[in-house]
Amino acid sequence: MKKTILLLIVFTLFSNQITAQTKAEKKEQKEQKAQKKYELMKELVNSKSFEFTAIWISTYGKRINIASGSNSIEISQDSTKAAMQYFGTVTSIGSRGSEGVSFDNVMKNYEVNFDDHKKKINVSFSVKNKSENFDVNLSINKTGFTYVDVYSNNKSNVTYDGNIAALKPK
Repeated sequence: MKKTILLLIVFTLFSNQITAQTKAEKKEQKEQKAQKKYELMKELVNSKSFEFTAIWISTYGKRINIASGSNSIEISQDSTKAAMQYFGTVTSIGSRGSEGVSFDNVMKNYEVNFDDHKKKINVSFSVKNKSENFDVNLSINKTGFTYVDVYSNNKSNVTYDGNIAALKPK
């Protein structure tokens, strides 16, 4: 009887070590997958050929689902194009751009910052349309989920969230 109990205790001790090893291996595999996804996002952003597709818009503490519409920002080398819904306050009366966030022009002050520790990428740029100036900031995580903050000289700021993906060939 004592031998059986002793064998049971020894078996329990060894099985815990095996399980702990497996947990450590799983954690390492998860970290490797996260790093791989982050590296792919870095490559995509460095290509300067990607598209943000909005799912939600947030303004004045309200969050509205806009997934059914065509709300996107395209980055193609030095140019950018956007057609986004807008819910907020227009601060300049008579603004031609008041129908939404819309531009198709060359970007200025394009900057990319990589936070390898947190696996986050920040992209910022400025762009103009005929009547407005926009400052756009993208905060991209390792999976491509992105928050976009848009600041305009004629509208209150607005935040979109959605995903980025490679720009589809035309």
